[in-house]
Amino acid sequence: MGVGVVDVKHPAAGIPSVRELIRSRAAGHRDDYTLGITVEGGGMRGVVSGAMLIALRDLGLSHLFDRFYGTSSGSMNLAYFAGGGGWGELSIYYDHLASGFLRPRRLPHQPRIDMNFLFDEVIRNRVPLDPQRIAAAPYDIRIVLSDVVRAAPVVVQLRSVVERLDDYLKAGAWLPILAGPPFMLDGHPYLDGGLLWPDPLYAALAEECTHVLMLNTAPEGTGNNTSLATARVLRLVLNRWRSGLGDAYLAGRGPWAVDKARLDNGVDIQLRDSRVLRLCPPAGAHSVERMTVARDRLLDGARAGYALISDVLGERSAPAYFAVVLQK
Repeated sequence: MGVGVVDVKHPAAGIPSVRELIRSRAAGHRDDYTLGITVEGGGMRGVVSGAMLIALRDLGLSHLFDRFYGTSSGSMNLAYFAGGGGWGELSIYYDHLASGFLRPRRLPHQPRIDMNFLFDEVIRNRVPLDPQRIAAAPYDIRIVLSDVVRAAPVVVQLRSVVERLDDYLKAGAWLPILAGPPFMLDGHPYLDGGLLWPDPLYAALAEECTHVLMLNTAPEGTGNNTSLATARVLRLVLNRWRSGLGDAYLAGRGPWAVDKARLDNGVDIQLRDSRVLRLCPPAGAHSVERMTVARDRLLDGARAGYALISDVLGERSAPAYFAVVLQK
């Protein structure tokens, strides 16, 4: 599907806003709408969206959503969320990935990030996911992968691949160049789901969610981390891996920049046939970037994500900081 959308900052007649629908469902009212929630990737900024999901559950709102969509670290956070994970599981960012995830720049042809450390060591051994709990969870979680052969995004329902959970999460988080060549899953190459759909919003729109709550992790006003020059280099590399893949990647960047500018933080708007509410931390709330490993900054990101959801969807504002108990 194309990523261009029409922006109308007024609700369609009789259609509730995303906030109104959440409040209505929380009050016990039934409806025929499809309410989706999208959790973007962003590398180590996943610590922010992970805390957002914990806040949603603490507020008693997580059961109100019909579908959950994620890309990259957002997909990983949703898997932990479905398995009942909380602060202990979020610690993968500030207690485990802060060392070992990024390789020192010594070998020129070695990938910058160690995805095997993330999945084979941290997720399988240190903070394991429970496939049975995820399969039994009352959440319809769908993750986005980029299919290299088709040069197209693909949406996978997590329950359908729970026995291969780690492999599918790895395939959907495999960053081109930084993680190396495409990840091979059953002989088929995949890359990060955010490569072709810059935000899982587009998966929710493609699958006709009538209402979407977007969880974005970068503070309001943050520019795109990928420069145009870098994007053009990436296009060339991707086209070498699969003809047309780089063109598809670059084609999605411009429309997403336009759409993102229309999606004002905290403003409920009409996009295509859906009501969409985008939430991201306010400017200056944290300084976590894709490959941040400074523990204090990661903890600030977690606090910012939790406080944002509490402030916007809770009955009372959360304090700017909250206590995090750390095991020595």
